Amino acid sequence: MRLVRFEGDESQTLARASTSQVELAHFRNVTSNVVQDALNAWSDIWGELDGDVAHGAAVVPEDNKGFTPSCGWPAFLEKMWVLRQNLDFLARFSRQ
Repeated sequence: MRLVRFEGDESQTLARASTSQVELAHFRNVTSNVVQDALNAWSDIWGELDGDVAHGAAVVPEDNKGFTPSCGWPAFLEKMWVLRQNLDFLARFSRQ
């Protein structure tokens, strides 16, 4: 399918329906951006936990002082929300 404009005896193609290759490239670009946003959010969250709460992959059990993120609870919880939203979007987008 294509959208055509006629001027006199000449016609100009204004738009064409996207091909499966164009749609696949768009899908990959959107997915790549959302995955990168999710990875960035995870990295920020892990950075808050690493050192005080966790060392590498092990959680320190003797830490009794509690955890307060350096960025503050509102920013930390916002990062958690962004991570969840991005992962939810990826799950729904990849099922279409």
